[in-house]
Amino acid sequence: MEENTNTGRRVPLWMLAIIILCALPGVSFPLMGNLLASGDMTIEGLTWFYPLYTIASAMLAWQCYGRRTLMCWIILALLLLSHLCFFYLACTIGGQANYR
Repeated sequence: MEENTNTGRRVPLWMLAIIILCALPGVSFPLMGNLLASGDMTIEGLTWFYPLYTIASAMLAWQCYGRRTLMCWIILALLLLSHLCFFYLACTIGGQANYR
């Protein structure tokens, strides 16, 4: 019989740290407030939905790491791109509010 030297952890701690660091900006995004004060119901709904999307993406990346490592990195890249898009949206709306 072969002895299992694996500690039972499928996702290493360094990958878990990367997933958490990628998810943190999205979870705290509604606290920024610019988008919630915009008055547009679509933008407000997306702002409140975004932390759920972030948590779901982090959980999917965690689940994919052992079997489909490339998919895990793709999910994290899409998560970071969506962070950039939301921060751009927040800056754009904040800039338009100054001209009204």
